[in-house]
Amino acid sequence: MTATTTRPVFELFEGFALTSVLASLERAGLLARLEGGGVPADPGEGRDGLPLATLRYLAQREIVEEVDGAFTLSERGREICRDKGYLVWLQGGYGHVLAALGDFSTGAQRYGSDVIRDGRWVADGSALIGRDDVAPHATAVLETIDFSHVVDLGCGNARFLIAAANRFGVSGVGVDLAPEACEDAGHAIAAADLSDRVTVRCGDAGDLDAIPELADADLAVAFFLLHEIFEHGRDALMAYLRKLGGIMPQGTHMLVAEVQPASGAPDERWRPEFTLLHAIMRQQLLTTDGWHDAFVEAGWSRHEVRELGLPGAVLLLYRNENDAPPSGAGGG
Repeated sequence: MTATTTRPVFELFEGFALTSVLASLERAGLLARLEGGGVPADPGEGRDGLPLATLRYLAQREIVEEVDGAFTLSERGREICRDKGYLVWLQGGYGHVLAALGDFSTGAQRYGSDVIRDGRWVADGSALIGRDDVAPHATAVLETIDFSHVVDLGCGNARFLIAAANRFGVSGVGVDLAPEACEDAGHAIAAADLSDRVTVRCGDAGDLDAIPELADADLAVAFFLLHEIFEHGRDALMAYLRKLGGIMPQGTHMLVAEVQPASGAPDERWRPEFTLLHAIMRQQLLTTDGWHDAFVEAGWSRHEVRELGLPGAVLLLYRNENDAPPSGAGGG
């Protein structure tokens, strides 16, 4: 073993380069060509837009292998691409945020005014992550309750809302602040032929008064949203949960997914990076017990809690025990 192979900096170097390449190919729609089969090694027109140098690099890093004149994903490549949402979320959605950390620290730039996350790629990365690490667990939980109309708070590109409409035959409304995510959601809803049952509009999911559909909803969904409400303090979070409980009918449910803060354990995955990124955005995370205390204090009762595929993430289902206001009275 040479001295070069024992220097950990090169593991970071290689991981960063691979993350950038794979996320960039996914964003361009080119990674699907490797996932769907072989890409010809011929450097002419047949290489489907993937430069031969890129294919050779991926082969050197054992992401693809050349078989009978075509490049296909290796076993390692398939394993990584199954979880490509994490790479898109990090590199596409937050890569430039992390790159500006030095300027944030010195005050040369400020998150939210000078630099913001990429809403489209955060939504796309989250949807890919959620497909395997959130949606199956959420579907299993939702099978234990009855509901017919969903409001998805911070719906992103509406992939979960679409899946719920198909799986349970329900109708739904999604609200998201990112125009790019809402645009993509509209296309996805139309492609799924669900425009008569599912709608999405661009708006602030933190402004409950602007979401009149909540008064008739029997399920509210908030995946990785409540920490953004908690950004403004515990009082703001409590006011939000109480208001939501006052608008929605008594006995209805709220399904929440959140990531708990990093604990400092040496073998933690995902949580330290997630915690750092949200600290940069001046957002704090809560433990399961912290969320439970807030919900109970706001008049909700715990129905179910379970871990998700994301390291440190939890799925929370709470029942609204608040007395509903008279019809038309709003959440006040």
